[in-house]
Amino acid sequence: MAELYLPYTWAGLKWIEDIGFCGPGEGAKFVGEGNTHMGGKLPINPSGGVISTNCIGATAMLRVAEAAIQVMGKGDKRQVPDVRNALATGFGGCFWSDVVILSSEKP
Repeated sequence: MAELYLPYTWAGLKWIEDIGFCGPGEGAKFVGEGNTHMGGKLPINPSGGVISTNCIGATAMLRVAEAAIQVMGKGDKRQVPDVRNALATGFGGCFWSDVVILSSEKP
């Protein structure tokens, strides 16, 4: 699962392609096939993401917190089944971004 910083709908396609979840130009098809839904191959933003709420300055940490909730299995109604790994992203106004991967698997 992934918690992506998506302040605009087109940002999801960009992240999905740039991270490598699908090839360049294949993001719309990937989403259209239901891959990003709760029961899909790669559920994205079961929290609702930042389109639901965008607290500037805290959004990246909220994405990480939501990803942590998923790998701990504490997502309640938004819990994706059997999550062992989660990816979270954020983006800043100076063209910097962060990507964090969380895991419940032991090394």
